[in-house]
Amino acid sequence: MLLTVIYFVLFVLTSAKCCLGAGISSDIKCLQTEKTALLQFKQGLIDKSNVLASWKTGRDCCEWRGITCNNETGHVITLDLYYSSSDIYNVETPLSGVIAPSLLELPYLTNLDLSFNHFQGQIPKFIGSLSRLEQLKLAGANLSGPIPPQLGNLSSLYTLDLAWNYVTFENLEWLSHLSSLRYLNMLYLNFSKVVNWPESISKLPSLVELHLSSCNLPNVELSSLSFVNSSNSLQVLELSDNILDLSISYWMANVSTNLVHIGLVDDQLQGPFPDVFANMVSLVSLDLTDNILEGGIPKSFQNLCSLESLDLTGNTLSDRLEDSIENLSCAQDTLESLFLSQNPFSGSFPDNLARFSSLKTLYIDGTNLSGSLPKSFPPLSQLRYLNLFNNQFTGSLPDFTGLSLLRELVISNNQLNGSLPESIGQLSSLEDLVSFLEFFKWCHN
Repeated sequence: MLLTVIYFVLFVLTSAKCCLGAGISSDIKCLQTEKTALLQFKQGLIDKSNVLASWKTGRDCCEWRGITCNNETGHVITLDLYYSSSDIYNVETPLSGVIAPSLLELPYLTNLDLSFNHFQGQIPKFIGSLSRLEQLKLAGANLSGPIPPQLGNLSSLYTLDLAWNYVTFENLEWLSHLSSLRYLNMLYLNFSKVVNWPESISKLPSLVELHLSSCNLPNVELSSLSFVNSSNSLQVLELSDNILDLSISYWMANVSTNLVHIGLVDDQLQGPFPDVFANMVSLVSLDLTDNILEGGIPKSFQNLCSLESLDLTGNTLSDRLEDSIENLSCAQDTLESLFLSQNPFSGSFPDNLARFSSLKTLYIDGTNLSGSLPKSFPPLSQLRYLNLFNNQFTGSLPDFTGLSLLRELVISNNQLNGSLPESIGQLSSLEDLVSFLEFFKWCHN
């Protein structure tokens, strides 16, 4: 009897809850003021492909394309209209027009991405009043004119991407106020008149990733810099395709000791290889392709025990290659990619490569290396790509027994002779074995 009463009470309570809940929606919809603001923003755009077809008054704006709302409050928190021209299936055209100030009616907006559309005019000053912004992405948006210093008011901003625009600026004082900034991309902006750029960057205490490639960067005046406030947060540094001198390397050594990646491709760096890497113990990837560096890999590389990728292609390094390889010995368990192409290294094939157990890619093509190759190639069991093209190696091909994972083998334009080793037939992963065998046969006819 008691059990029956309990079941009855539970049934009544459940039914009451259902009845009370009827007519009360748990779905949070966007606010009318914010919907109106978005529709006003749409009016300023030219939408040839009808990208914003879902932006209709009769629909909840939280369901519109590119809009994300807070699940509890209904406030718009994300406006993402990024245009992807790299998607081959995308037949839409980018948006054009103007960025309307009605966005100020979205007070809880945290993410704004209008990248790779074709807007008119300047970066709007009012964006500096969107105080809750955490991500601002305007890359390739066809914007011009001066960068408004009001962007320095965005104290919560942790991502800023202004790359590929036509904006102008003479100082970065506004940038130093972005104390929360972690990611900064200003690729292809013109820094030629900005004399204080290293100092401004050094004042960003939270910066993790910096992209300033193809920016016409002025050289660093070390005597005018103070590194007292420098942060150790910076991990990724891309400064490729500028014209710099080796003073940049000394700034790098002081701006952070936690660098993981450094890109200095085609920066016209000239002279002896800078010996500034002793404290960069976290470095994983270093790309110095197409500079004019001389000498060899310095002894400071003996501290780079986490190095996974090193690219020195197209320099003028001429020391004994074996000595340079020795200075990489601390990375013998981590180094996966080593590119030394197009350097006039001296000496013979470096036997000390055998210790690099994780090596997957090895390019030593177009150097002055001579002499015979070892009878048995070092047993680099992880090696996938091996390029020894256009050297002066003589003698016969080595035994390749230990290279079971090899996919690519380029060894032409040397002075090799003799017959093919039987181990060639065991390279089951080699992707173009037939072409290799035909080429070798042609070379010996």
